[in-house]
Amino acid sequence: MIPALALSLMLSWVQVSSDTYVVKSSAGEERAKRVLKELEGFHQLIGSLVFRATELPELPIEVMLIGDDQTMKELAPQYNGRKVAVAGYYQRGQDRDFIVLSGRVFPQTLTSVVYHELTHYFLGRSLISRPTWLGEGFAEYFATADVRDEEISVGGLSADRLQLLKNNQPLPLKVLFAVDTNSPYYNESLKANMFYAESWAFVHFMMHGEYADRFKRYVEALTRGDANLLDYLNVSERDLELHFLNYLKVFIHHAIRTHVKVAGEPWQMKVESIPDTETQISIAEIFLANGKLQDARRYLEAVAARDPEFSRATYYRGVLAGIAGDPAARDLFVDALLDPYLGPRAAVQLVNMGELHIPSVRTLLEQAARSGTRNSDVYWALSDIYLDDVRRIEEMVRLAQRGSAPALPLPPPIQPPIPEPARHGYAEGADQNVRYQLLSESASGPLVETFVAPYYPEELLEQRLTGEVVVDVQITNEGNVAGIWLVSATPDIFSSLATTAIRQWKFEAVAAKIRVVMEFKP
Repeated sequence: MIPALALSLMLSWVQVSSDTYVVKSSAGEERAKRVLKELEGFHQLIGSLVFRATELPELPIEVMLIGDDQTMKELAPQYNGRKVAVAGYYQRGQDRDFIVLSGRVFPQTLTSVVYHELTHYFLGRSLISRPTWLGEGFAEYFATADVRDEEISVGGLSADRLQLLKNNQPLPLKVLFAVDTNSPYYNESLKANMFYAESWAFVHFMMHGEYADRFKRYVEALTRGDANLLDYLNVSERDLELHFLNYLKVFIHHAIRTHVKVAGEPWQMKVESIPDTETQISIAEIFLANGKLQDARRYLEAVAARDPEFSRATYYRGVLAGIAGDPAARDLFVDALLDPYLGPRAAVQLVNMGELHIPSVRTLLEQAARSGTRNSDVYWALSDIYLDDVRRIEEMVRLAQRGSAPALPLPPPIQPPIPEPARHGYAEGADQNVRYQLLSESASGPLVETFVAPYYPEELLEQRLTGEVVVDVQITNEGNVAGIWLVSATPDIFSSLATTAIRQWKFEAVAAKIRVVMEFKP
């Protein structure tokens, strides 16, 4: 048994699910049902009202409702090498998203935490650029939402936040806007409380004050890339600060909640008991998404020992084997082709390993493509297979022209993919353990003006794990990143680390589409 989570895994786990969410709970069935109802209500009302264009992941979001403190502590996020006590958090994973919640808080508090973390989910899925103050401010703003049947009201006041702002000097807006996830204002309790309170109040000011219409246009701009708030509000920072402080003193107390009626779609709830292995695999995925490879491996091995046929665990064991350069990864991915959800992803992994001629790999990828999958890796893998078909045809034709009949029948006719254009390096840079190169078709392009280094997990540094990520980047006339397309990542774990950083880069004000090759070297 795994010591850190032994108590949790001895508890009885129940799974309550819909088409969009899976709630795994060791805090009781009734609390799990309540969380699922709140997720669905918030999703259908807030999601359809505010974040209409949000693209949901193909795999259901998993919510871990933890009933004991030890497990919650084990899964808690870290800051400066120390665990940070939280009631819940949102974690974007490689193949699905997670929300981790403590089941030990009071029901009303849990409702606020659910709304807070689900807001982070919608922001993470809808906005390309997400300033920290905006994310936490929106999350706190919607945490006070009142969802009832087909009506939602937002804009409620938080007495605790207002009292904190009354008793302390608010942060200058310049400081507020500069806070990121590495800042003490985000992680250290006293400073963080002030940051969260002011972020909530400032978003409340933006949503209900004189700049409401311009603020909505600013948020819309963030769905396409980075944007400057002051440009959209058409106001100086000094005047904005004065208006905000005046709003805090006078107008926020008279702000009226916004009430909106929205017709929700019907959904069904499924309740079932689940074995410990279902819980362990979710925990392993959360650790994997955080770069904690040893913790992930420990749980995956425990699952494999108890259920060798568990294809979901087999897939992620293959991911870890691939990172370690273990040739066993191939056989693990072949076995994982049987998984109803992860089968196409296992097929992509096999193509990346050069296994282009396994019939079930092509079949799974083509089925996923016909169903309209949003996983771009599926289409890249199919392109590799089809390009290999073209090479084989050319070789057979060459042999036929020499008078040698082909030994194999010709594959079915296909449309050859458009060849990749030639690209040339025009700039490069480095920062500690990361080096990048910029390429374009014309051997020139916009340079990086603001560089944000990607996060390099300590565990990967200790293992001296190297990697390379290749992405195509669309840059606007203002030099902002408007879109990112992942071309390749070796190993996969570096993909989200690289793309998260590149989204925050600022380039010279020249519209262009370029390629970035980023190397991770410990």
